[in-house]
This record gives sequence, C-alpha cells and structure tokens, in this order.
Amino acid sequence: MNRTAGLPRDTEVSFPDGNAIIIAGNTLFRVYNGMLARHCPALAAQVNASAEFISGCPVVRITDTPHDIKQILRVDNPTRPPADSQPFSVLAAWVRIGTKYDMGKLVDHAIGQLQSLFPACLPEWDDRGNPESRHGFAGANAIEALNLFQATKRFEMVPAAVYRCCQLAPAVVRNGTTRADGTRERLSRKNIDLVARAKERSKEHGARMIEECEEQLEQAESCSYSWGFPDGCAEVISHLGYTEENGKEAWRDGDPLNSRFLHYVDEQEDGKDYQSRDDFANCMGACSNCIEEVHEQLGVMRAVVWNDLPAMAGVDQEIGYWCRGVCDD
Repeated sequence: MNRTAGLPRDTEVSFPDGNAIIIAGNTLFRVYNGMLARHCPALAAQVNASAEFISGCPVVRITDTPHDIKQILRVDNPTRPPADSQPFSVLAAWVRIGTKYDMGKLVDHAIGQLQSLFPACLPEWDDRGNPESRHGFAGANAIEALNLFQATKRFEMVPAAVYRCCQLAPAVVRNGTTRADGTRERLSRKNIDLVARAKERSKEHGARMIEECEEQLEQAESCSYSWGFPDGCAEVISHLGYTEENGKEAWRDGDPLNSRFLHYVDEQEDGKDYQSRDDFANCMGACSNCIEEVHEQLGVMRAVVWNDLPAMAGVDQEIGYWCRGVCDD
C-alpha cells in the first residue's frame, strides 16, 4: 500500500529527480540528499537512518509544518543566510526549525532581525516602527513570538513580547491568532494569566506617570524665554503636565511606553529666536531648553516602566542582559 497516495506534492522547493523524501504534515517534499545535508545535517541524518523507502528514496516523516520546512529549504546556504529583511513568519520558522535541528547560524541570523522588533533597549523600542513595516509584523504576531521565545529560551526577548501582548484586545489574548500557514497559535492558560497581570501592572505604571506629570513637570532653570515672559514657559509646561489627552490615554489604558505624548511635547516647541519683548507677542510654545527638560523628566518615568518589564514578564531571573533605562529603581 502506498502511504503517500493522495498527499499534496510540493512544487516550489522540490525536484522531480530528488533522491530523498520529507513528509511534513500532509505535504511531500522531494529533495536532493546532498542538498539536505548542506541545509540541515540533523534532518539529513534522519533520512539516512530511515527504513522506509518510496520509489527507492528514503523517507522521513516529521511533525513540522510544510510552511516551516519550506522556509528552510528556500535558503541557498543556511550558514550564510540572505542579508535582506525577511517577513516575521519566515524568521519565526527559521528559529523554530533551526533550534530543533541545530542550525545555529540560521537561528542567530533570524534572532538578529527579530531583536529589532523585540529589543532589550528602550531607544530601540521607540524606533520599532521601521522594523515592523520591514518585517510585515502585525500586532497579533506577538502571541506567536511569545510562545517561540519561551520555547527556545530567548528570555531577553520575552519582556517586549509580553508587553506587545498586553496591547492586544482581550479576546485575541484569550483565543489566539493564526500563523501565516494557517496553524492556530494560542497562549497557554499560564501565559494568558501572565499577560493579564502585566496589563494591570502597565496600567498602574500609566497612572503613576500621569500623576507624576502633574507633580513633577517643570520648566528648565535655563529657560531661554524667561526674559520675555515673567513666568517663562511655565504655562506651556503646566498644560503638558495637566492635559489628560494627547497620548496619555494610552498610558491610562496600559501602554505607558506609548510615545504619542512625546511627539505632542515636541509639537509644543516654539523654537524661534526672539530678539525683543515685542516679538514675544507671537510666541506660541515653549523654548527648546524647556522641551528638552520635559523629555528628560519623561525619560525617567518611562525608564521605570522599562526596567520593570523583565519582572512583569516573569523572566527577571533568567535574563543575563537587559539595557536598563536612565532610572535605576
């Protein structure tokens, strides 16, 4: 009886005259054994040890998805992976398969690209917009990422993954998402509870930051507009301290690292070099010194959140390196 009858045959990375067969899920791949040995020696060894043959070709059956195996076979030389940016789904497959089959260089290359999405440094977190676009990353991919980093013990990337999960709708956290290949990806009950606790902690941080803005934001001692106004930039800074909108809503809802308020602060800078008090009649904002002072004060508040992420994610004991913010709590 032909146990492969009816199985879909891959046509993208297979060869009609291949001398080895891989069956992943319900898909049959026919490859060259020599090529497989170059791509994945551990998997090639399984083929060589197989006692099953089809049409004279050794067969190995694996539990990996066809999508993941296909991403490995597409790489011409796994010891020198392509330098261009890859979609998140491809990078995740490289980490999954590469870790399982001991393809260290491919895994390191994939992790290097994923670190731009899940950094251990706050400035890199603030600059994640470009990597998200470059890697085709969607918010719900954080669920797959969290499971992946925990399974492969990439603990330094878990905090950012947990924080990203905190920004998902509760229904998505509970019900999971779907990978690029259609595989359902769900968080364990333990991870659902972890994300819920981290979300509440994030809301606490957000409330603290809103309160500290009211109490602590102040103009710079070197305010360059104080000679033009009796109170210098105090009115603008007071507005920044007491406004409850313009990005602070995100803090209150559990996203205290959201940078929209930082951009709003930048918009309050007047930036002009006034030469006389009469010119100040047209002044609509704060001086650059005071805006810089506000950014420094906000940086301290945000650093408290960043420094707490490993504990919020339950990996503070496992992480060997974490780039702490400017505030050491």
